Formats: sequence, C-alpha cells, structure tokens
Amino acid sequence: IAISLLVSITVIPTLTTLLIRLRPGEAYVPGILHRTIMRPLVIFGESTARAYARTMKFLLAQGPRHTVMKIGIVGAVTGLLFWSATILPERDYLPFGNSNMVFMFIEPVAGVPVAQNMKYIAEFEKELTRMEDVDDNFLVFSDRFNGGGGIIKPELASGQRGEVKMALKSQEMGQRIFKIPGYRFAFASQRPIFQSASKTFGIEIVGPDMLKLKQTALELIKKITGTPGVHSVRPEFKFGNPELRMIPKRMNDARLKMGIPEIGDIIESLNAGKYLGEFNDRGDPIDFIFVQKDQERLGLNDYRNLPVWTEEEMMTHLGHLVDIEVAAGPARIDHIEKERSIKLLVQVKKAQPMQTVIEQVEKNFLKPVRKTLTEEFGLRVGGTADDLASTEEALLSSFFYAVAFIYLLLVALFKSFIRPFIVMLTVALAVSGSFFGIVGNNILQRHNILGILKDFNAPNPEALVQDWNWITFDILTQLGIIILAGIVVNNAILIVHQMLNNIRSGMDERKALELSCQTRLRPIMMTVITSVCGMIPLAFGQGVGTELYRGMGTALIGGLSFSALFTLFLVPVIISLITDLGIHTRKADLVKDSLAGGPPPPASSAGVPAQ
Repeated sequence: IAISLLVSITVIPTLTTLLIRLRPGEAYVPGILHRTIMRPLVIFGESTARAYARTMKFLLAQGPRHTVMKIGIVGAVTGLLFWSATILPERDYLPFGNSNMVFMFIEPVAGVPVAQNMKYIAEFEKELTRMEDVDDNFLVFSDRFNGGGGIIKPELASGQRGEVKMALKSQEMGQRIFKIPGYRFAFASQRPIFQSASKTFGIEIVGPDMLKLKQTALELIKKITGTPGVHSVRPEFKFGNPELRMIPKRMNDARLKMGIPEIGDIIESLNAGKYLGEFNDRGDPIDFIFVQKDQERLGLNDYRNLPVWTEEEMMTHLGHLVDIEVAAGPARIDHIEKERSIKLLVQVKKAQPMQTVIEQVEKNFLKPVRKTLTEEFGLRVGGTADDLASTEEALLSSFFYAVAFIYLLLVALFKSFIRPFIVMLTVALAVSGSFFGIVGNNILQRHNILGILKDFNAPNPEALVQDWNWITFDILTQLGIIILAGIVVNNAILIVHQMLNNIRSGMDERKALELSCQTRLRPIMMTVITSVCGMIPLAFGQGVGTELYRGMGTALIGGLSFSALFTLFLVPVIISLITDLGIHTRKADLVKDSLAGGPPPPASSAGVPAQ
C-alpha cells in the first residue's frame, strides 16, 4: 500500500502527462476499443450514471416530503444492518482445512493385551488395504496413543469435490470402526491442518470426590453424544483398572481408637512399605522401612483376616475396621489448580460452527447439571473454547482501535466531528455486507454440494447438506472484516471531500453535494469493481490451501459490494438530511480570511448554525 501510494503521486501523473496530450479546448476522442468491442459496456455505464444522477437529484431535493423520505431510507438501512447480524453463522476458531488423512481414535478396554487389540482390528486393516481410494494406512497401539489413520489419494481430496469426499470417507470409516468389538469407544475424523483447529473443546469437571466426578462425566457423555453437531465425546480418564477399595467402619474404628491415618499406615506398609526414619550407624545414615517379610501377594481374605494390634494392646482384624470391596479405579488422577478433575473432549463436526455446539451444550446440559452439584464441585467449558474467547476478544479490541484511529484521522482531515462520523457509517455497512456475503455464499455452495453428494450416491444428501456451512465465521474471516474498516471509508471520503471542494469554489451546498455524487460515481465504481474482481479467486478458488482464505475473501467481497452500493445513496442522503435539519456547511466555514483574498462572504441566513 505504501509503495502504491508513492507510485500514484509520482509515476502515474508523469505517465499521464506523457501519454495523454490534449491541447486547451481539445475534446478527448475515444479509442477504437471504446467505439467497437467495449461500446455496449460504455453505453451501460453512461445509462447507469444518468439514472444515478436523476435518482440523487430526486432524493436530495428540499421539502417536508423529501425529508420524511430520507428519514425512512435511513431507518430502513438501519433495520437491514440489525437484521444482518441475526443471520450470521456462529463463531468458529481456526479454519479446519482439507487434509487427505482420516484419523482414527480407538480406546481399548483396560487390561486387554496389545496382541488381542490388534486381533480385533486386523479385519478392518485388511479392508483398508483393499480400498481403492486409500493410498496408505497405519495403526498404532501404545501406552500414550491407540488408533490409526488412512491417507486418501491426493487427487481425490482436492477442490470442492475433494472436501465432500473426505467428509463422506470420515463418516464411512467412523461407522465401520464403531462396530468393532473390544473397545470402549472408537471414532474417525478428518485430520485438521492446524493442531489447534481440531474443533474439539473440553468440559472440565473438578471436585474432591472422584466417584462423583466419574458419575457426572458418564451422565454428560450419554447426554451430549446425541446433540446435533457433535461428532463424538471421549473422556480423558480410564476407570478400568481393578483395585481394592477400603471403606472405614467408623463406629468400630472409634471404639478401638483407630483413625484413618493409622489404618492407612498399615495398608501402606503391606503394599509399598512404610518409611520409619533414619538410623545413624557411625556416620552412615541408614533408612528404616517397614515392609512385608515374604513379599507374597495377598488375597482378599488375607486382607480381611490380617491381625491388627491397637495402642491398648487389643487385637482385631483389618476386616473389622474396614469394608473391603473389589472395584475399578482410575488409571491416573488429573488435577486442575490442586483439585481433582476429569476432562471430556467434545469433537464438533467439521461443517458445524463450534460456538453453536458450545452454546447448546452449555444451555441444555451443563447448566442443569451445575444445579445438582454442591459448591465444592465445578463444571466449565475449556480447552479450545478458551482460545476462541481470548482470540475474539483480541480481534474485537483491534477492530475498535482501528475504527477509533481512522475516525481521529478524518477529524483532522475534515476539521469536523460530524462529517467523519458520516464517513464511519460505511464501516457498519461493510460489516453488514460481509455477513450477507457469507450467508449468500453458503446458500450458493450448498446447492453445489448437494449435486456432489448425489454424484457420490451419499445416503440422504438433503439432510447432510442442510447444516453444511461452506464458509465459517472463523478467525481469518473476522480478520477480513477488520481489514474492511480501512478500505471502505475511501468511497465516502471521495464524496464528502469533493462536496467540500465544490462549496469552497462558491457552489450552493445542495448543488455541491449533487455534483459530488455525479462526479465521484465513476472512480468509486472503478475501485470497487477492481477490488472485488481481485478477491474472486480468494473466495471461489479450488486450489490447494484456498479453503483457508475463502472466508476472508467472501467477507471482503460482500463488505465492499454492499458498502459501495449503499454509500452512494446513504451518505448523500444523511448529509442532505442534516442540511434539512438546519446544520449547514458554508463557504465561510471552510475558507479562511487569509486564503479567501478578502473579507469572508456573507452568511446565507442569519442565525443558522454551522457544522
């Protein structure tokens, strides 16, 4: 932009002087292209200019009827702005992309050997190798990760057909591995291009009672799984490990003066050994640890019949002090800020905005569950949801800073607070236009996707395409709206600045505004048309990586088009309405005495407030 500014004020005027040589009074003769091939376009442009001039002459006329009509136009556009915010898709995080890998997540039942898990999935592995559209596949079973993936042939995964193909392939593989026995859960999902763009948010449950956390987590898994837009719900905990659970018999313990610490020391000594202290043997420290003599594995009855001596030299058995149960416990216990926690990972479908699913889960499930929990328990949405909230907050702050900075620059340029405010209204028009552009492109692309689904013989294609958002309101799309703030104000600046120049030359205020609209129509339309044409490949391109920026391109096209269309009408109408209300812009307000070459011209009417 900086280089183009230097070129426009240096190189362009020089080339114009060299290439266009007109003598004083000489008329410009159109070239051969304008007289032949481009003639229909020239006629259309001239007709449009004449129609626009007649329309503005009518709208900017003075009178009570015209004033009411201007108020109606401003009100209608304001209503349109508010309505556009209601049809916008919900917010999303980073674009998902279109990688050619389908990732499979498999969680075996605790205690099942790896060889047995491999045996369960061996038949599906053979199916993967026989699939014509799968280029390669892999399977991994380890302590940290269990799963695999299928790599689709790159030529089948490119473009819009490729995105639909990957969505159907993910669904196909997910349905197949879900039927494999021997696993706690299994699902397949297309791999995102960004690690943080996996469209997965977490639900964090914290509290002191691990069993209560487990019960709450299992209830939420059952409820959230059927929510529209949810691909899968998987826990980050394992409760398959067998354990002996010892529950104190408090009445017996109190009678024998045996507390939980004493019972805990006994059990610890039997299983892991109990550190008693340190003995100094001639300067050499020796640790004393109380351990079981034979290190034999104890059975359930061995624990119950274990003799225990109290401080009062009374003998009892461990089974008299505690109830011993065989249960399943967690493989590990996670903590959030020193509190025990269980985390659920909710995978959102690729075509669904993550914010929509988060709001549904929060409203329908988390709020009712919170009412059943005591104060010592906590339940919140975290993970990617926190990243989305913080990033949106930063973008919103950047947007407001950009708007405020532009407004202050315009105040310095126009030496007024009202005229820059009129120019800044185009930013609201651009934001609204970007919303319409996103919604319109989604409607257009759903029709194309429906045809592709039918070509692939997908079951129930109408239901699949109903909620398919080709353009999501992700972070890059929101960044495009911020970029719009610095672009769209140029059109309004042209109209307002030219009107002020006309007034300085002595022209009547209304005539100056009308002439400004007529003379600025061509440069505004030239700028907008070239900018929109430059953004078309960004919004509708089918090459590799275009899925990242099509939201930004769509927002820019919609914002530029909508803003330019309404700027040509709304800005002049607002300026004329302000004039009708008695706030005038006079030559005496714009030209200083030293520049006017004499005394200031008399005011058109006494007592008229100036802008």
